[in-house]
Amino acid sequence: MASSEAPRNRKERRAQAKQGKDSIDVPLAHPKQDTPKGKTLLEIAQERQLLQTTDESNPAYTTHRINEDGTITDITDASDVSTPYLDVFLYSTSLILLHFTLNLLVHHQFATERPSLVPLFLSTTVFSPAPWLIILLVALLHPRAAHPAMQALFAGMALTAGAWLVQASNEDPYLAVMKKAPALGTLWIWAVVELKWEIAL
Repeated sequence: MASSEAPRNRKERRAQAKQGKDSIDVPLAHPKQDTPKGKTLLEIAQERQLLQTTDESNPAYTTHRINEDGTITDITDASDVSTPYLDVFLYSTSLILLHFTLNLLVHHQFATERPSLVPLFLSTTVFSPAPWLIILLVALLHPRAAHPAMQALFAGMALTAGAWLVQASNEDPYLAVMKKAPALGTLWIWAVVELKWEIAL
């Protein structure tokens, strides 16, 4: 009996589904406005001191260190900041590849002969002091980048390197002069990346 009353085709199935959908009675009502009985997330965060900002006596610079037991320690002294090796590796790799790319563009634009890729790569990465200098600078300055003194240093680096690049590219567009451009361009981009966005703009 049940099989004979079942819908036989798609049209009947759709009609039956629509009829069943229309027959559902959902009461319309406003959500309850009662105050929560337990503690809110904001109150829990305030109890655990998760919303505290930097102290007024030590403004704008707070670093956190995760200890071996999983606890978090606040570090306010720039000399106590340990080197984040993964950050240094990623930053250095990206900047070294950027330095090589800028070298390739300079040689392609200003050299009399088309550059060969492999010798240029070796001369700018393996046989050049630039990659080691980049790694050293990133390892020393990046962990302390949030400190106001470091922000002032990065701002000065960005302004000096950017001004030289604009002046050299407009007035001295020669290969002998523009060979300095990749290093200064890399320094300029890195300094802007390390700056806070309010200063970088």
